[in-house]
Amino acid sequence: MAMKKWLALSKHINNLNKAVARVARWAVLLMLGLGFWNVIGRYLGVAIGQNLSSNGLIEGQWYLFDLIFLLGLGWTLQRQGHVRVDVLQGRWGKRRQAKYELLGTIFLLLPFALGVMAISIEPALHSLIINEASPDPNGLPRYWIKALIPLGFLLLTLQGISEGIQRISELKESSFSKQIQEKGSEGEQS
Repeated sequence: MAMKKWLALSKHINNLNKAVARVARWAVLLMLGLGFWNVIGRYLGVAIGQNLSSNGLIEGQWYLFDLIFLLGLGWTLQRQGHVRVDVLQGRWGKRRQAKYELLGTIFLLLPFALGVMAISIEPALHSLIINEASPDPNGLPRYWIKALIPLGFLLLTLQGISEGIQRISELKESSFSKQIQEKGSEGEQS
C-alpha cells in the first residue's frame, strides 16, 4: 500500500516537470523569433541607418536559452534524454538496468543536483537583494535569470526522486514475479 503512495508522488512530480517543459517549449519559439529579429535587425538597421536591435534583445535571446535548458533538466531526465552508458545497459536485463539506474540516481545524480542547487541559492539571493542588472547599456536584470539555476536543479532533484521511486517499484515487481515463478516451479516438481 505504501508503494502506491510513493508512485502517486512520482506521478505528481512527472506532471510538474511536464508542465514546466511546456513553458520551456514556448521559450524555444520566442528565442528563435528573437534571434531571427536580432539578425534581421542588425543588417536591416545598417541598411537604413537605424539601430533595430539592442543589448536587451540580445541578452533576452540567451536568457531564453538559459530558461529552456534549466527548466528542461527534469523533463529531459523523465524522457530518458540524458547521457547514459547505453553500450553496457543494452546488454543487461531489466532488473539489472533498474538496479544500476537506482544506484546512479542515489549516488551520482541526487548529490550533484542537490549540490548545485545548494551552491546556487546564495548567489541568486544576493543578486536579487542588490537588484543586479546587466553591465551593458539597456541590458536586462540578472537576478531573475540567476534564480532559474536553483529552480532548474530543484526540478532535476525532484525528477531524480521520481525516477528512484519508479526503479524501486520495478525492482519490487520483478522480485515478486521471480518469487511466483520459483513457487510455480516447486509445485510442478512435486
